[in-house]
Amino acid sequence: MARSGRVTLSDIAERLDLTKVSVSKALRDHPDISTQTKERVKKLAQEMGYAPNRLARSLTTDKTGTLGIIVPKIAHTFFADALAGISEVATANEYELVLCVSEERADFEQRHLRTLLSMRVDGLLVSVTEETNDPGVFTALQDQGVPLVFFDRALDGVGASTVTVDDEGGAYQAVEHAVRKGCRDIAHVGGFPHVGIGAKRRRGYERALRDHGIPVREEWIVEGGFDELHGYRGFKQLLNAERLPEVIFAVTFPVALGVTDAMKQVDPALQDDIQIYSFGQHGLNRFFAYPHVSVYQPARELGKQGVQILLEEIDDPDRLPSHVELETHVIEPTDETHPTYLNGRDG
Repeated sequence: MARSGRVTLSDIAERLDLTKVSVSKALRDHPDISTQTKERVKKLAQEMGYAPNRLARSLTTDKTGTLGIIVPKIAHTFFADALAGISEVATANEYELVLCVSEERADFEQRHLRTLLSMRVDGLLVSVTEETNDPGVFTALQDQGVPLVFFDRALDGVGASTVTVDDEGGAYQAVEHAVRKGCRDIAHVGGFPHVGIGAKRRRGYERALRDHGIPVREEWIVEGGFDELHGYRGFKQLLNAERLPEVIFAVTFPVALGVTDAMKQVDPALQDDIQIYSFGQHGLNRFFAYPHVSVYQPARELGKQGVQILLEEIDDPDRLPSHVELETHVIEPTDETHPTYLNGRDG
């Protein structure tokens, strides 16, 4: 009969008249144990509410079975959707997640890194903050042999594996789409240039204009962060230009929301005159009175591939870094068959 409190391997072994070692092997699907015995052990373990002691296991395997995840925000569905993909793959591989949110602050990010290292996580999956510009923090982790993968937002100069979307290509597609609609006056409310997605999306914007013979107007480029407040401020700054553009390409969907909010405050009629394009999209976009044209990015797949690479690096410390870039494309707000309406996207 099981003792009160936490169920142990010894409790299960006593009930089945097995050794503790045999029970441990059965729960780990060890080839030394017969299929019939594995089924008996797993069935009783579930009935008794057995939960493996990860701390004890870490002392013998040098692994804790946990992964550290750091994201800048969870208020918008891009990272929530990416986390769903991460969780799916991690759970299938019997890993638990420890999630930290940096709130776009580099000091929070560094504190979270210290905490996760103290918890002896097996690896780190990180999307850096808009303030992060020092690769030294992350190169130090690599020097310690900590498996590290960047997803969505990466940091140059680290040499870690990355899983991103085609930021420059997606921005190019958005601007080209507007040009083909007959627009030439196209502004860009961008992100911080020291963050990869900010620099690449601006680069795609400018390249598309030049390729179509349209001059790049510096007064129509406003750089800041990646949330609603920066979009709001960005549009207010565009009011200082000689005239307003026909199209505003926003670096993220939250920035596009901020732009829209500022436009409504200044003059609601502006929404009839200025089309918003956003990199990323929330599933509710099509319900807006003035929906955005958007660049689709597969957030869930991005999360899945990021954690898969991390697990491979945990299993093989000598594995060379890999760089995965997922494709993007422009979608119209009326395209209700697109998967973005089934799973919200922004980022």
